Amino acid sequence: MSIVGRLISRFPHRELPIRRLLAQSEEFRAVCADYEEALAAMQHWQATNCDAKAKEYGAFASELEAEIVRMLDLSTEPKP
Repeated sequence: MSIVGRLISRFPHRELPIRRLLAQSEEFRAVCADYEEALAAMQHWQATNCDAKAKEYGAFASELEAEIVRMLDLSTEPKP
């Protein structure tokens, strides 16, 4: 699944802001790429039964997801 599909399936009510930020923000794209890599690493370590590494990358993915949500929140705040 692509990062767009993954984010939209995770946050379906935020599809438009996700697509807008992916198109307009290099910083958002970079955070999303890091998020995708962290999830892939977590899945890799889960598959090899290395729980410590899987947990480490899972925590990193959670931090990146929180940053993605923060960026989405900021992008949809009304401008003064």
